[in-house]
Amino acid sequence: MRKFLSENNFTNIDFIYNNSYLHEDRIICGTKGWAVSAPTATAQDKKMLKRENLRLELSLKEGIEKHGEDKEVIVCMHYPPFNDLEETDMNFLHTMKKYNVKKCIYGHIHGEPWGGKVEGEFKGIEFDLVSSDYLDFKLKKI
Repeated sequence: MRKFLSENNFTNIDFIYNNSYLHEDRIICGTKGWAVSAPTATAQDKKMLKRENLRLELSLKEGIEKHGEDKEVIVCMHYPPFNDLEETDMNFLHTMKKYNVKKCIYGHIHGEPWGGKVEGEFKGIEFDLVSSDYLDFKLKKI
């Protein structure tokens, strides 16, 4: 993808992949995540959840080491950081708490009734669902 961006002169787009970016004194970190309910997770699902949680931790570590511990850290994920609000499904949340994350932006949830969404403060972290249809295809100021 970076080759495509370079060949087409996209200079203001990049990807978070085990790394971070500094924007206006905020560290932006993240990973894709994975969508599965903990009780029905297959061995492959568990492997994906573990891998994505490791990628989130790598991104957070890189961001803090590179940009400093004194900055706000924002996590961006495609999938919600949890599927069931049970302790067995909170690995992403525990990782965010470990690195003092205060804000998480996520998507993937589409179509009413918007089941599984978490908006606002939950366990000390502010969550924003930014799926395009959820926002009626309008921008949301973060």
